[in-house]
Amino acid sequence: KRKIGFVFQKFNLLPTLDAQSNILIAQEISGNGHHDAGHFGRITELLGLSQRLQHRPAELSGGEQQRVAMARAILAKPDWVFLDEATASLDPEGESDLYRCLRQHLPHATIVSIAHRDSVAAFHEQRLVFHREEGRPGKLVPGDLIPAAAD
Repeated sequence: KRKIGFVFQKFNLLPTLDAQSNILIAQEISGNGHHDAGHFGRITELLGLSQRLQHRPAELSGGEQQRVAMARAILAKPDWVFLDEATASLDPEGESDLYRCLRQHLPHATIVSIAHRDSVAAFHEQRLVFHREEGRPGKLVPGDLIPAAAD
């Protein structure tokens, strides 16, 4: 109900539900059981899930499971999206599709992304905060802000 979306490093999909039900469950839990079929179709098509919607998580690859979790977060139209290694199971093309889908369908959402690869964060985010362990040279200190690469 607070309009917050999460995509965890562990996908948190319900094993007894197919991909479509796993995507729609956030709306059902929030009390907004109605969804726009066109919006749903555009998101699942862009994320490459349209042919896999009747499959259960065990029948999906790790990348497909991650895209199901992302579709679930996007479909809820949150104001804030928190991503914890949201592209870890995706190839570079899938990663680009994921961020393109986020920007296209949630243009006004604030996205907070945690990534271990600097290239992932720098390419996709507008502002970066780097954290490093004390005593490790060549890294920015906690809380340093730098502008990200332009789109």
